[in-house]
Amino acid sequence: MIHVTLSGDIFLKSRRTQRRMVQRARANLAVALDRTGRPATVNRIGRHRFRIIAEDQTAIAEAAATVFGTSSVDTMVELAADDLDLLANGVVELAAERVRGKTFAIRVKRRGDHSWRSLDLARLAGDGLVRAGGTVHLDDPEAEVVVHVLGRQAFVVDEHRRGPGGLPLGSQEPVLALVSGGFDSTVASWMMMSRGCPVEFTHFSLSCAQSDHALAVAEQLCARWGAGMEPTVHLVEFQQIKEALLASVDRRMRQITLKVLMARAAARIASERRISALVTGDALGQVSSQTLPHLVAVSSAVDVPVLRPLVGMPKETIIEYARRIGTARLSARAREVCDLSEGGPVAVDAGRRAVENAAAAIPESLMADALATKKTFLLGDWRPGAM
Repeated sequence: MIHVTLSGDIFLKSRRTQRRMVQRARANLAVALDRTGRPATVNRIGRHRFRIIAEDQTAIAEAAATVFGTSSVDTMVELAADDLDLLANGVVELAAERVRGKTFAIRVKRRGDHSWRSLDLARLAGDGLVRAGGTVHLDDPEAEVVVHVLGRQAFVVDEHRRGPGGLPLGSQEPVLALVSGGFDSTVASWMMMSRGCPVEFTHFSLSCAQSDHALAVAEQLCARWGAGMEPTVHLVEFQQIKEALLASVDRRMRQITLKVLMARAAARIASERRISALVTGDALGQVSSQTLPHLVAVSSAVDVPVLRPLVGMPKETIIEYARRIGTARLSARAREVCDLSEGGPVAVDAGRRAVENAAAAIPESLMADALATKKTFLLGDWRPGAM
């Protein structure tokens, strides 16, 4: 069987909120398992866990490990916990091959009333595993033998998978993410999903091929991690805005001005959708439009909060997240289509007034024309070249 342990974040909440989040986690888990096409039965055990019975344990466990709000997914073997000696012998039988010729440690987690302690089981099973050829090393073992004892039942972990943790997707309000297809905006979207927020995506098209690439990355993200939401995409043609910037705005100010105009357009979409916050992949100081004065200028230019979950992260950490998420390889193929500097120096500390003056060079009618090109559709309906 498989045990899914829920995130500790859930159990920091009030009992009423916990119930709501556990229900959401279970519903999302059902969606993820259903996507595999393999039959599985889910039951709750205790306050913190679900038990899954399935024939194809690998596929089911891998799917469960993509559901936000889960901290771990463990393939288990069940043993009776009525008799300490029999339980210890069962642990030895199951783990002997795993520890032979290696250092090991036994970790026992016990709940319920027993005539023996967790340490008693660890010592008794440990003695048997030493006889089987293992060597005890509690601090840094090559193999860990984990045993969960719940009342009269004991479960030995056969295979452990780390879950994403966080809060169940859909337990918080939705957000609108500005996505480019690169590492940063994708990881930022994932991080908001991990805090329970369903994500809608907006992409400002400056190149048809790049638009398809951005949506392909978003689709890859949601195919793996999106159980619990049906994401909507808003695709806006921004090429004429880019051309107006090249014609009317000093090249030193074009990058930050483009960023402001995209944020303003996204804010209008968010208002139409009754979404209360934008999400960007900004990391402080990474490029000229992400210096502190320019992040402040962008936030000041819109009346919707701008959330930046990556703001303090170095690029290496962001890429490591992308690898874990599974989008790194595709994001690495993103092309830069927003460089408007024509090779010259760009502003890094323009004040809010200077940014506002630069943005004012773009007529409001041109922004309205750009927004009129908006195509809104479910990400699941997208096909390359179709939009």
